[in-house]
Formats: sequence, C-alpha cells, structure tokens
Amino acid sequence: MLDIQRKIMVAVDGSAVSDKAVHEAVWLAGSQRRDSKNELIAVFVKTDRMRDYDDLFVRGVPTGGIDDRWEKIIENAFFVVRKLAAEKDIALETIVVEGEPASTIVGLAHFHDVDLLVIGSTGKGAVKRAFLGSVSAEVIEHAGCGVYVARA
Repeated sequence: MLDIQRKIMVAVDGSAVSDKAVHEAVWLAGSQRRDSKNELIAVFVKTDRMRDYDDLFVRGVPTGGIDDRWEKIIENAFFVVRKLAAEKDIALETIVVEGEPASTIVGLAHFHDVDLLVIGSTGKGAVKRAFLGSVSAEVIEHAGCGVYVARA
C-alpha cells in the first residue's frame, strides 16, 4: 500500500445516499498505515430551502424556531460521519456553509486543497437529471481533484 497522506472531503446531508458516501470516505481515510493518517473533512451545505430536508425525518423537520430546526438538521447530517470517524480513530473536521450545493462543494474542495472528494449519487438517470439537475454530476464536471461517487 502506498504511504501517501491524503486530504479527503465528503459531502453530507443526512440522507441514506450521503451515509453511503460517508462509509466509503471513512473506509478510504482509514486505508493507510497508522503512522501516516489521512485527513477527513465533512461538509454540509445549508441551502435556503429548509423543506428539502423534510423527507430525512420520520415526521418532518423538527418544530421550533428556525435556528433550532437547522441545528437538528445539521446534527443529523453529521451523525454517521462523526460516529464512524471516531470508531476508526480518524481526525475529522466538520464544515457548515450556506450556498448552492455543487458550486460550494467544489469551491471548498479547492480552498482546502483536497485530494479526493467523495459524494453520493442516487443514480436517477439522464432524463431525470436533465430536469432536476444533479449535484454529483456538477461536482464531477467542475472539481479540480479526484471525485469518488458512491451510488445508492
């Protein structure tokens, strides 16, 4: 195995697809000798559409003030990556930023000089992607580093 330290970024949103990407990112980050640890960065992009997160909760987004609701959404989004990174003794940095997901993820990867970007994809297909857009497709097209796509 190569002894190269890598900086890996994973995009999280609390969905099952995101959790799959997290599992892959943690596995990749842990695939190194103990004396040469990879860095793992998890990023959550907060959009201006809170209702986009409704389907991630059994009964919708928690009630309460806007700040309380965002805090719960973000806590849920980072839950799996925090748990798995701790279990594997992988240093984890978490970042929350506001913006449009694809361009924000690409910008953060560039800013942090990331070697590999891990992102989930639902695999909706070309027709749905043409109408709905695809964060993973945009990230693949514009990222200046390697992109690992975890398919749902």
